[in-house]
Amino acid sequence: MSNPKVAVIVVNYNSKSKWSVISESLQSILTMNYRPIEIIIVDNGSTDGSFELIEQLVDRVKQNQDVAIRIVRLSKNYGFAVANMIAYRFRSLDAQYIALINDDMCPAQDSLQRLIEFLEKLSNKVAGVQGIMLTWDGRYVQSYGGYLTDHGAHGSIGAYMPISELSRDKLKPIPVGYLDGAYSIYRVEAIKKVGGLFLPYFFMWGDDYELGIRLWRAGFMLLAVPIIVGRHFAGATSREEKGVYEPPKIPYIYEYHMWRSNIAVTVLYSYPYPLQLLKRMPEAIIVSMFKKSKAIIRGFIDGMLLGITLRRRILKKMPWLNKLKEPRVYVRILHELAFLLRLYLQYRYRASKVYSIITKRALLKAAISARSGFFEQEASMRTPTKRAGRCGGEEISRGWATGFTAPDTSSFPEER
Repeated sequence: MSNPKVAVIVVNYNSKSKWSVISESLQSILTMNYRPIEIIIVDNGSTDGSFELIEQLVDRVKQNQDVAIRIVRLSKNYGFAVANMIAYRFRSLDAQYIALINDDMCPAQDSLQRLIEFLEKLSNKVAGVQGIMLTWDGRYVQSYGGYLTDHGAHGSIGAYMPISELSRDKLKPIPVGYLDGAYSIYRVEAIKKVGGLFLPYFFMWGDDYELGIRLWRAGFMLLAVPIIVGRHFAGATSREEKGVYEPPKIPYIYEYHMWRSNIAVTVLYSYPYPLQLLKRMPEAIIVSMFKKSKAIIRGFIDGMLLGITLRRRILKKMPWLNKLKEPRVYVRILHELAFLLRLYLQYRYRASKVYSIITKRALLKAAISARSGFFEQEASMRTPTKRAGRCGGEEISRGWATGFTAPDTSSFPEER
């Protein structure tokens, strides 16, 4: 039986300054052993010469590979979401899966084959999967899927947990709120049923977890599976201090768009959204004080305005998006703020980073220890356990409940 065709999408923008990483990653992407495959590379109007370098690399690879490679050059930087949307339209009509891989993600050669084989064994209700992504040095987990909280915060499960502490023999596939955009695979039919790949309103960030919410609310589910799929450069310049692996400092424009996109998605999909904004506001104020960053407050305000606009545009056309179905982590707000203040006394400006890492590690440990709480790995997964993933309601880091509450997905939406 032949494999289903996969369209791989890669987006580049002004990457010459880290070309050693990009070239290694692209080389790995272009030489993955899966067939049949097509690779669509979109350049977001680069001006630093990286587009020409990519052309040269592709020409060298084409000589030895039976891979269909297409390069699309945009006139300016339209942002990550729009670039992926354009590439999605260039896919072959017979492509059954879309794989999104960042240009600084170095995938294992057999990773795509293993993920597709896993998906092919599952019900069509599983819209997509991701594996275990590592930091560039291979020492830490970077992502085992994404979580969403009841008040709209998000993050990567297991981020910056040492790989030596990861018990892969105990780790099972788990339902996740969204798939990490650095390396994720989706069924094309599922993407069609929810109105397309991404929304064009987010310049950076927000795209992957917004899509995750749409898919869950349409009756699909998303899984993280215990397959190490490669290394991602996002953690390569990080450092380790006092036993805590610290991600690199975020520039103003990145932090602004992180908060703008996140708050917009919170307003769009939370109910009642004014209450969820009130829950997020103390966190935004405290973290902006920790980091001495005006970008957070500016992003919060602009995200709120964008979210209100999107509610008028989207929810009226697609009322089925009003019903919450995606798994959420439930947060005790007062405990969360108290824990943040305690960390501030110990770590000062690094408190928010330490808090984030502790939370993400704890969620992965909860997934490993929850033997009966998450989905059992069955061949069909046609009848998932209702309310799977409660995890006993234990606390994490004094502020987090460990529970993913998986929705009842027994009713599948009609074609839209």
